[in-house]
Amino acid sequence: MKRTIILLAAFLVLSNLSFLTVVPPATAQGSAFRFNLITPNTAEAASGPFAGDSITLTGGGIFDVDAGTVKARGRFTHSNSDGTVLARGIWVATSFDSFASFGGPNAGTQGGELELTVTVFPVGGDPVSGLDMTVTCLINAPSTFTEEEGTTLGDFTKKTGGNTQFHTN
Repeated sequence: MKRTIILLAAFLVLSNLSFLTVVPPATAQGSAFRFNLITPNTAEAASGPFAGDSITLTGGGIFDVDAGTVKARGRFTHSNSDGTVLARGIWVATSFDSFASFGGPNAGTQGGELELTVTVFPVGGDPVSGLDMTVTCLINAPSTFTEEEGTTLGDFTKKTGGNTQFHTN
């Protein structure tokens, strides 16, 4: 009887170990992410009606690549070339456009490039909708990726500063 129990126990252990080698490990990568503009992000308008002006952006949000959804918002300040504030207010994401994930060393530290459509609500002014926003984090970026870290919004396409980060949910 003792011998049968030992053989049965050995069989159960070995069968469980072989089961573990057949099942692939779960991946931490999902389709839901959070993002933060860690420091104020700045960009400049290189051309167009705001040429020479700059914008400062803060904020963050969540998005789901598979569902194509986003909830994000933050603040902005639009200044002219001499630093005079022309407008300030909030920005709100209105649609998710795309996300190219670069991955990263852990779930809390991810890189990638997020493209959104946003509406800005300047204090005392009319909302401006349909603006393209791009948030770029260079963590784990491929060597062929040539963009800078930071955020662009509408005509403000030349990134001039700031840090961003993505996190898997």
